[in-house]
Amino acid sequence: MQSKRFLIIAIMSFCFLFARAQTLPSSEGERARYSVQIDVKKAYISGICGMLFEDGKLKASVVNEFGFSAMDFEYDPQKDKVKIINIVKKLDHWYIKRVLKRDLRILIHNLRQGVYKHENTKYEITYNFQPLQPITEEATNNGNAI
Repeated sequence: MQSKRFLIIAIMSFCFLFARAQTLPSSEGERARYSVQIDVKKAYISGICGMLFEDGKLKASVVNEFGFSAMDFEYDPQKDKVKIINIVKKLDHWYIKRVLKRDLRILIHNLRQGVYKHENTKYEITYNFQPLQPITEEATNNGNAI
């Protein structure tokens, strides 16, 4: 268990080395990537969150280090609402999704202000989103895209 946690911390630390401040996508076609860790009492989800502003909504997907999708959600800035599109089976319960929607909405407001963390003290959940270096056209052409 300790070696698994060490590996995850090492991967996350590597991602933080390439961290760079970026803004939350707010206009058509803008993208952002974040390193994510969501901690709960006895477990956590970590990976990368990709965000895209499209059709007037912020669409996001959280994927773990192995490429499995943990959840997909969208945020409608006009209605100020989060909708969970897809979520792993263990979290697919109405009461969990209700808390997630509320917390993700607050987190999006925080990200707009440059705050990359949200703590839900009632349910002891901590959300950490750290910006990752954006993919540039030059890096893609050289085959160096992450």
